[in-house]
Amino acid sequence: MEIPDKLYFSISEVSKITEVEPHILRYWEREFKQIKPKRNKRGERNYTKKDIGIILKLKSLLYNHLYTIQGAKQKLRERGTKEELKTKDSINFLKRIKKELISLRKTLKK
Repeated sequence: MEIPDKLYFSISEVSKITEVEPHILRYWEREFKQIKPKRNKRGERNYTKKDIGIILKLKSLLYNHLYTIQGAKQKLRERGTKEELKTKDSINFLKRIKKELISLRKTLKK
């Protein structure tokens, strides 16, 4: 299912998109620190696309791949570590490009 293009989603919208009951979403929110919906002034949950992506991944781990809660937690932690490494690699790559562009600019000014 395609996720609509908007910033925030209510728990009922997330439930429809992910086909996971709201009480399960609230439980997963307590169990998995990766799911962090913001709260509005009325205290209602506002989920982002990132939250929905994590919920869909979690649903797949638990229901399709039959991971336990602990196993799913470990898998999501590993995924987070890999994403952090990719981010660091990307930042270092961009820094090298910046240095090269600065050097090229200096060369062209001569």
